[in-house]
Amino acid sequence: MLRALTLAGCVALALGPLGGQARRVDLEAADCSRFDNSYSDYETARAVRHATLPVSIGRLDVRPDGNGGVSIEGGSGSEYSITACISAGARRYDEAQAAADSVRLHVEGNRVSATEPDGSRLRSWSVQFVVESPRNADISVVTHNGPISLNRVSGRFDVRAQNGPVSIRGTEGEIEAETQNGPISIALLGRRWDGHLAARAQNGPLSVHVPDDFISGVEITSSNASPWSCSGSACRGNRDWDDRSRSLRLGSDPVVVTVSTNNGPVSVSR
Repeated sequence: MLRALTLAGCVALALGPLGGQARRVDLEAADCSRFDNSYSDYETARAVRHATLPVSIGRLDVRPDGNGGVSIEGGSGSEYSITACISAGARRYDEAQAAADSVRLHVEGNRVSATEPDGSRLRSWSVQFVVESPRNADISVVTHNGPISLNRVSGRFDVRAQNGPVSIRGTEGEIEAETQNGPISIALLGRRWDGHLAARAQNGPLSVHVPDDFISGVEITSSNASPWSCSGSACRGNRDWDDRSRSLRLGSDPVVVTVSTNNGPVSVSR
């Protein structure tokens, strides 16, 4: 079943095929103005899609298009609020708007994606998903050439980016994060990490901020060829430098946060 709504005549909200299960569509979309996608020599148009899913569906799988990204942010209640911020480019603005309006937010079971209409050959378009999640969320994300960010959320998260950055800030729970050829940025807040965090970068830089009074154990490792940048209290931990690897251990409690890179530079701040 396909439902479509139009807001102020220019912002379309729609829900793609649902596999026979009705999903509620409303106008509580996240703010998409923060995403400023543009296309060289093309006019750019935008559209918004929004849907909600109950936490009871189990693990939420988010799969944007080839150049799409995902931002997971703290929400409330017992639902996932999912907004697809769509942009499209074309020679003329009306063509770009028609292209943006043709992209659908596709929800099937627990999987969320964005699709173009059957037979369409859209070239210049992308989707940035914003997922507002309640506490104790369970989300899996895979992107290709797009960013992933976790901001002040809690639960279980498995995020993997190919050629895209991963950002984790003020988050707690069980997190597995990996990027190929992209940077990882982590900002730990408070004094403890409630859960476990394992973040790995292949051929990408690491940036880690650890508060001075952070108690939970943090271990940061890299290959021996990786350059390091840290100063003052950021370097006052247990360091282990040898011919194969480099590591820095911070915090007095057992290690629950591990961050590593292979062939990428490391920056540590406190």
